[in-house]
Amino acid sequence: MNLNDFITKISGFDDLSSSGKIDYFVYFVTIIKRQDGTISKKVGECFDELKIPRYSNIPAYLSSRSKKNKSRKPIFILQKGQYHLERTRQIEIENELGHKKKHTPTNSYFPLEILDNSRSYLKWIGEQASGCFDQGFYDACNVMTRKLLEVLIIEAFERHKISQNIKGTDGNFYYLSDLIDRTLNESSWNISRNAKQGLAKIKKKGDLSAHNRRFVARKSELEDVKEDLRIVIEELVHLIDYPNWTKLPE
Repeated sequence: MNLNDFITKISGFDDLSSSGKIDYFVYFVTIIKRQDGTISKKVGECFDELKIPRYSNIPAYLSSRSKKNKSRKPIFILQKGQYHLERTRQIEIENELGHKKKHTPTNSYFPLEILDNSRSYLKWIGEQASGCFDQGFYDACNVMTRKLLEVLIIEAFERHKISQNIKGTDGNFYYLSDLIDRTLNESSWNISRNAKQGLAKIKKKGDLSAHNRRFVARKSELEDVKEDLRIVIEELVHLIDYPNWTKLPE
């Protein structure tokens, strides 16, 4: 959802004062766009994108509304130099927009904390896979798991500066089958026997859900690969070593 689409869902948005729009911009950046907090510059960019006058002092507004005082509760929470909506205000906006309560993915499929020190987009893919498992959308879970493996394998090769080993003559990355083969045969690292077996097993399930129109995934089949999945994800994340990788996310 882009910013213009978002504001059409807010009743009377154009009649709000410039300061009154800031809460919604913080919500848009942190909740809709899933950014890890926001700063005054990003809020200002929302005003600019909509071609409307900026609030005169956005940094001061964010700072003052993040402090407690006797007359009002804080609207924002400041953490590590970035602003988030205070929970009560976030819920108010969600109710106003008619949003259903967001499902929080559990660790029933695999421990999500394995991805904690990776990239935000990887965590989001992992959460989607886990959320699909929690809700019983097993084919969707298989497909998202397949995507998670593809991204992790590609980033393992990028991390070791050998991404050319998984690209065709057209410069595009190979499909998952070839990615797995190249991963298992790459001399820059050693993949454990359990991870090798798990990769092939997980790929087969994902392929069936993605490409076989008569295949319907069942919970028991995903339960059967859960331990393999945990081993594979953990090994790839360890191989990439995100905390010490200076590559910035795209």
